[in-house]
Amino acid sequence: MPRSWKHDLRLADLDARQEIEVTCLRCGKVRYETPSELLLIDGMRHFYCDQVEMALHCKDRWCKGGVRIALVHDGKLEGFSGGLA
Repeated sequence: MPRSWKHDLRLADLDARQEIEVTCLRCGKVRYETPSELLLIDGMRHFYCDQVEMALHCKDRWCKGGVRIALVHDGKLEGFSGGLA
């Protein structure tokens, strides 16, 4: 699997107010979380974003499917650009 920003960036490195879109891969439901909310979950402080993605699941009690995470910037969904200007 090719490396992505999720392998290189820790959850704790993100701005506490950064929105993270969490999309269920099974049912398609979307929710938004912030790093400050996710860091309250036991053990997440040292997780890289790919590990966070693997640890989270759909909050629908009937689904519980795996999720995909993406960063939201100015209301737009985007991948991390690595600081390119």
